[in-house]
Amino acid sequence: MKINSISKSVAIASAIILSLFSACKKDPPAPVSEQENLNVLKIKIGTATFTWSDLDGPGGNAPKIDTIKLSPNASLATEITIQDGSVNPVKDFTPEIIAEDKDHLFVYKPTGNLTFSALSKDANGKDFGQTATVKTTTAGSGSLQIILKHLPDKSSTNPAATGESDIDVVFPVVIR
Repeated sequence: MKINSISKSVAIASAIILSLFSACKKDPPAPVSEQENLNVLKIKIGTATFTWSDLDGPGGNAPKIDTIKLSPNASLATEITIQDGSVNPVKDFTPEIIAEDKDHLFVYKPTGNLTFSALSKDANGKDFGQTATVKTTTAGSGSLQIILKHLPDKSSTNPAATGESDIDVVFPVVIR
């Protein structure tokens, strides 16, 4: 009889342990942090704002691109904002980029009759470029490529060629 009562006790204990293990739920997997969706770049030049947006990302619909229209012989302040326009409300990444200015660089590559100067500086006194000054000369047309570099080597002779491009857009430009 002792064997039967021991067997019953083992069976009951086993059943209890199995029920405890089966009742335990595994923790859900940790959420995967999504990559920032930088799909809207706005450049304010003087009082006008020009927008490039590609809300569905590369390979989908063509981006929407404003033509930058400027007057000849002008000198205007510029300011760039970067957003995710595919969410509601729109997420503005500009404050985060400014807070991490040492890790970012706005690169301006104009063609035609315009130049950029007086780029804003980061906390180390190196170019950051979220704000700048654009100068136009005579009437004409061209383009303006704006690249936001992440982790560029700002001590390099060509920091624009280093780091990764977070966003790379091209605007058509008309000066008249």
